[in-house]
Amino acid sequence: MSRSGDRTSTFDPSHSDTLLHGLNLLWRKQLFCDVTLTAQGQQFHCHKAVLASCSQYFRSLFSTSHTLNNEGTNNSKDQGSSGTPSSSPDDKLMASTRSINNLVLQGCSSIGLRLVLEYLYTANVTLSLDTVEEVLSVSKILNVPQITKLSVQFLNDQISVQNYKQICKIAALHGLDETKKLANKYLVEDVLLLNFEEMCAMLDALPPPVESELALFQMSVLWLEHDRETRMHYAPDLMKRLRFALIPAPELVERVQSVDFMRTDPVCQKLLLDAMNYHLMPFRQHCRQTTASR
Repeated sequence: MSRSGDRTSTFDPSHSDTLLHGLNLLWRKQLFCDVTLTAQGQQFHCHKAVLASCSQYFRSLFSTSHTLNNEGTNNSKDQGSSGTPSSSPDDKLMASTRSINNLVLQGCSSIGLRLVLEYLYTANVTLSLDTVEEVLSVSKILNVPQITKLSVQFLNDQISVQNYKQICKIAALHGLDETKKLANKYLVEDVLLLNFEEMCAMLDALPPPVESELALFQMSVLWLEHDRETRMHYAPDLMKRLRFALIPAPELVERVQSVDFMRTDPVCQKLLLDAMNYHLMPFRQHCRQTTASR
C-alpha cells in the first residue's frame, strides 16, 4: 500500500491468479474465443489477447492484421464517399486478413500445441519424455520462451543412466548445449564400465554416440586411463577404429598429440602421422581416402 496526499494505492497479489483462473474458465467453456488454431486437423478455440500476451509470433501476426484491417477500413470509407466500387489491392489485403481468425499451424503437432495452450491458460504444463520434444518444437515455432525454459529444466532434472541417450538426442536436435553436456556426463560414466568388446562396438557404431571424432577419441582415452594397468595394451586396437583424419589439424596437435601413448606407441604414432599428412596435402586428399578419413 502506498500513499500520495489523500490518495491510496493498494495492490492485490491475488488478482493475477484470479484473472488467469477466469481466462482458463472462459477457455474451457469456449466463451468469447476469437481465433481458432488448427494443428494436425485438430481445432483449438482461443483468445487472441492471451496468445499475443505470451507469444511474440502471435503478437506480430495479430498486430500486422490489425494494421492492415485499419488501412482497409479507411480506404473503404474514402471510396464509399466518392461513390466508386471498392476493388483496390487494399481490399484484397483486408479480405485476406479476415482469415486471421482461423489459423492452420504447419509443423505443430496437436499434442504439443494442446500442452502449450494448457500452459498459457494455467501456468502449468504436463511434460514427459514422450511429449517434451513436441512441446519444444511448438514453443520454438510460436516463440514462447517461458515454456522452452520449463522444458529444458524438465530434461535436465530427468537425466539418468536409463535415458541419457534419448535426452542427448533431443538436446542435439534442439540445440540445447547445456542439457547435452549434462547427458554426456552420464554417457562417460556408462562408458567407463564397458569391457573391451563393448568399447569396440561403441566406436564402430553408426551413428556414433557423440558429435565428433575428437569426442570419441577423448572418451577412449578416459576408458583406457580408468584402469591403466589392465586396459592400456588395448590402446592400438582402439585407436585403429578412430578416423583421425576427420579431426581438424590444430586439435590433432593440441588434443591428440599431447596424449602420451599417441607419441610412444608405434601403431598410434603412425595413425597420428597419417592424419597430419592428410591435412598437410589437401590437394591430394581425394587420393588418400581410407577408412580413417571417410
